[in-house]
Amino acid sequence: MFIYGLILMAIFVAFDQLSKIVILNVYGLGQIVEAWPGVFQLYGVYNTGAAFSMLNDHSWILLVISILATIGLTYLMKDFNFKRRPLYSIALVLIYSGTIGNMIDRMFNHYHVFDFIDVTFMNFAIFNVADSYLTIGVILMAVYLLFFDHKDPVSLKWEKKKKEETTDEQTSE
Repeated sequence: MFIYGLILMAIFVAFDQLSKIVILNVYGLGQIVEAWPGVFQLYGVYNTGAAFSMLNDHSWILLVISILATIGLTYLMKDFNFKRRPLYSIALVLIYSGTIGNMIDRMFNHYHVFDFIDVTFMNFAIFNVADSYLTIGVILMAVYLLFFDHKDPVSLKWEKKKKEETTDEQTSE
């Protein structure tokens, strides 16, 4: 099952990178293209910060955070299982894909991330496909943790083992 997650991540990251390459090469920086009038436009910009330009001009910190997040996500992939934990697995793949997609930009674009989706029906930050993966993945993970984790057999086994270890420690004292 783990291989399916890796394949899906590779597809998502490839789509993110391809979308950035196409928009940058076809439309360039600073060009506005009405994709869906009144809803969104394509507007290529480089972002030196995180979401909503947080930590602007401190992208090296964001690169370090991305690398550390990737290490943590790699560890969490041990629990990846589409059959037993579909919501968790999808959320994890989306978060991982978004992290890798933006990390690639920071590593190869002088710490800049290329953003190009500009929502015009409301005042919102310009973002990219990887940002969408991250946002959707975090929302799905929050839903999983709030509503499903306590019913998950894998989590229940872990809690039971932790409870047994605590009981063993208390009896040995």
